[in-house]
Amino acid sequence: MTKRKRSTSERVPSMPSSKKRVKEKSTTLNSLPSEKELDVSKGDYAVGKGKPPKHTQFKKGDDRHRPGRPKGSKNMVTMVLEAARDQVPVTIDGKRRKISKAQAAAINLANAAATGNPKFVLQFIDLIAGIEASAEAARPSEYPFSEVDKKVIHELYKRLRPYDEQMDE
Repeated sequence: MTKRKRSTSERVPSMPSSKKRVKEKSTTLNSLPSEKELDVSKGDYAVGKGKPPKHTQFKKGDDRHRPGRPKGSKNMVTMVLEAARDQVPVTIDGKRRKISKAQAAAINLANAAATGNPKFVLQFIDLIAGIEASAEAARPSEYPFSEVDKKVIHELYKRLRPYDEQMDE
């Protein structure tokens, strides 16, 4: 391939004189633009500490990712409590009823403990002990246990604890 030469008639048209490029002034520390050149003070809005210029503020409907939990969303405790309060249909003594999931779980745990499964008996006794401890702190018991009752419960509790916990005592 050979290089093509331009003839004088094929010259590139020059820019019109009104649109010629003008070399921009470089700004230095001594020649910073004035307030009028920056147009900072438009209207009655004063820019200062805690008041950024309007054009840099968040616009309405800005879809940036914000930190934290979104407005209106529920925290984990609220969601778990709502789930526990949900109603489920069950058949009790041949009758169809609606009870909460928490109540259904308590019934299932009590029934599993009643079958004699040591794992569930232990869970059920721990649950009852926790409830009774909080109830005793709130109010005195109407039917206090006798010393014999307390001894039987304590021995049963020790017998049902896992083997490694019995060794610690």
